[in-house]
Amino acid sequence: MPDVDIVIVGAGGAGLAAAVSAADEGASVLVVEAADRVGGATALAGGSFMAAGTAQQAAAGHPGDSADEFYDYYMTFNRWDADPAVVRRFCDRAEPTLRWLEGLGVEFAPENLYRAGLERSPRSHRPTGAGRAIVRALGAACAERGIEIALGNRVDGLTAEDGRVTGVRARGEDLTAAAVVLTTGGFGANPDMVAAHYPDAARGGGEVWSPAPATCAGDGIALAEGAGAGTTGRNHGELLLTPGFGRDLEPFVPGWLVYVTEDGRRFVNELAPHTVITPLALTHGDACWAVFDDAACRSAAAAPDAPFGAGSWVAGTLLAEAERGRVRTAPTIAGLAARTGMDPVTLAATVARYNADCAAGADSRFFKDPAVMKPIAAPPFYAVRMVPSVVAVTGYGLRTDPDARVLRAADGEPVPGLYAAGEVSGSVLGAQYVGGGNAVGSALIFGRIAGRAAAAGPR
Repeated sequence: MPDVDIVIVGAGGAGLAAAVSAADEGASVLVVEAADRVGGATALAGGSFMAAGTAQQAAAGHPGDSADEFYDYYMTFNRWDADPAVVRRFCDRAEPTLRWLEGLGVEFAPENLYRAGLERSPRSHRPTGAGRAIVRALGAACAERGIEIALGNRVDGLTAEDGRVTGVRARGEDLTAAAVVLTTGGFGANPDMVAAHYPDAARGGGEVWSPAPATCAGDGIALAEGAGAGTTGRNHGELLLTPGFGRDLEPFVPGWLVYVTEDGRRFVNELAPHTVITPLALTHGDACWAVFDDAACRSAAAAPDAPFGAGSWVAGTLLAEAERGRVRTAPTIAGLAARTGMDPVTLAATVARYNADCAAGADSRFFKDPAVMKPIAAPPFYAVRMVPSVVAVTGYGLRTDPDARVLRAADGEPVPGLYAAGEVSGSVLGAQYVGGGNAVGSALIFGRIAGRAAAAGPR
């Protein structure tokens, strides 16, 4: 007999959801966590959960959304560079998992519903209390079920017999189990893995960093590869552009910025979702420039309720960074082109057209809200190089099927006794991050699936 029915490696959102779900199926569960606390990346996140056909949508005036429409949007947005069967399960199980979380005490108020991208109906459900509220609810559910969580224990390896995973090794000791669920998070804290599997993050030459916990170092991927597991999702995940002034998360920037390519051509509505802007910037080069004038610079102030970027796009910071040379300045547009390497004719034409649009009160190219537009007319002029070097979510990971079973590299068949959910899995997130709730939602959905599937297996 095994020491325990199921060992779950990782106590973030996916691991805790797996633990509760497995226990509810009658399995004995042990959660092993390398950190000294539970929560992982979920506890640090906004906690948004992406789902379609919810009561919150109906209450907010958006009835009639469905898992079918969600699936079509998800696959189209990703240009079908995502596993169709896994995405289908994600979309189908999102609404029931949201209701399950509500049953555990997580509140998703209709007024906190928002569009994360370009979807017809808003699908991102922001919980009251952010990601920590989800972790608290799941932690309480684990405690109610008597689930043991062994903190400060990093798993060193998986044990196997005749091709079946039979447990884990930690601190030199083996623990046997009928099944193992890997929920170890991504690899944002592992520079070598980021360089190997998310090379887009280094394209702009900036300092690559991640807000992920230090324990998100790709351990689970390495553990499963040792058992023959396959991987997928190179260059998948969520990258954010940054000016590099500090380690601030800045998915939303002020609308008065004007984004141009490295040769000086405007390429996007600057109010578009960051899930659109970063990939689009990368199609035009390795970085882009944010351009503005002295009037915009000196009047720059953070909105009182701004959750992100309040430290970078304010007058004091911009002027200080201009003194340091990280914000390029020049008395003329031609001079700014010379300082940045942009084509002077192209940049001059871009600025002239944008100024004309400001005067006319309409963005003739990208239809940005004219209320936030400011002309680039008062010298000196400024340019900030924006590089895609903030690794918010990693999408490369283990190849899994819709039942969260880890698949072998050799033949694509399941590795017996091994499951995975969350960022350690590479089958859910596609070539383009869909938006707020994509990562947390998939972690909780497939954590729940993994726990139930592992409990249903042979014990």
